[in-house]
Amino acid sequence: MTEHTDISIPHSVLDTRGLPGKQGFELWQEHGGLYYDLRAHKEHAQAFDVRVDAWHLGNVLLANFQVPGQDYSRSRACIGRDGADVYMLQIVCRGWSGARDSGATARTGDIMIYDLAQPSVSRGGDNEVFSLILPRNLLAPHLEAPDEHSIHQLAVGNPLTSLLGEHLIGLRARLPSMSLNQAQAVMPATVQLVAAALNGTVREEQAGSVRMAMTERICTHINAHILDPNLNPEAIASGFGMTRRNLGYLFESYGGVAAYIRRKRLSLIRTALVDPARKGASIEAIAEAHGFNHYRSFALAFQRQFGFTPREVRALAHEGQALPSVSDSRLADWTQWIRDLK
Repeated sequence: MTEHTDISIPHSVLDTRGLPGKQGFELWQEHGGLYYDLRAHKEHAQAFDVRVDAWHLGNVLLANFQVPGQDYSRSRACIGRDGADVYMLQIVCRGWSGARDSGATARTGDIMIYDLAQPSVSRGGDNEVFSLILPRNLLAPHLEAPDEHSIHQLAVGNPLTSLLGEHLIGLRARLPSMSLNQAQAVMPATVQLVAAALNGTVREEQAGSVRMAMTERICTHINAHILDPNLNPEAIASGFGMTRRNLGYLFESYGGVAAYIRRKRLSLIRTALVDPARKGASIEAIAEAHGFNHYRSFALAFQRQFGFTPREVRALAHEGQALPSVSDSRLADWTQWIRDLK
């Protein structure tokens, strides 16, 4: 069966450009202030132009930040308030970023790592950074010292740092044209590359070749049997001679194997709903044929994935209107996405 990859990556934008300095900073504080205590530098009092482009890949977040000079600290109060347990990697594309009083300062090409579960006091010049935000349970198992990466600088001169930086910059350039499935498929290798750079060496288990090959085999099996009502994590684990736990580990970057199956089936349903040849088939019948026996739960899952109800998608398609992007404003913004990372 042909794999469908037409699902757009959910995209959130925050842009304060054009607002007076005070209003711009207040809007930025409403968002960035959820995770940091922020203080603008004096030279930006009249204009605080911020643009954030964020892409949501399920349990990974990618974001491009263009932010004026500011101090940003993550206090114990912040940590207790939001409970975010994630790593944030930032490759500096322009300007500089680092510890406020002493220590590492990352400049163009360097990568800075922040552990949001630990307090930090940082400062940034007028800069642009591309960030990869990962939940701890996705990256920590691959790290030799998972709790020692708060304000950790990777210098661009290191070969592994350069390799990781080139990978992230290339990913940023391609994100607007990638589908969600394509972007998620890259994440396991990205996590392994991050771990190798942080550990300073490529360990055998980080090569990831066996894991990635097995994941690809299972994905191929799922795609070929996507309409099988008996397709479930238990059957897949049994068929491939592994435990449910190991199967879940392989599909962490997809949010779990059940989530992967659900997204595939919803994508096929979306294709069926816009197909003129299936105009006469009821939405309920199409959903049931793709493994959804309870219409309400199906409709809610469909709307969460695409931002529109099944009936809205069908109506728009049959009226000849272009279907809106998944990045519709009704979806959650990047601050909520960080909170939801697990």
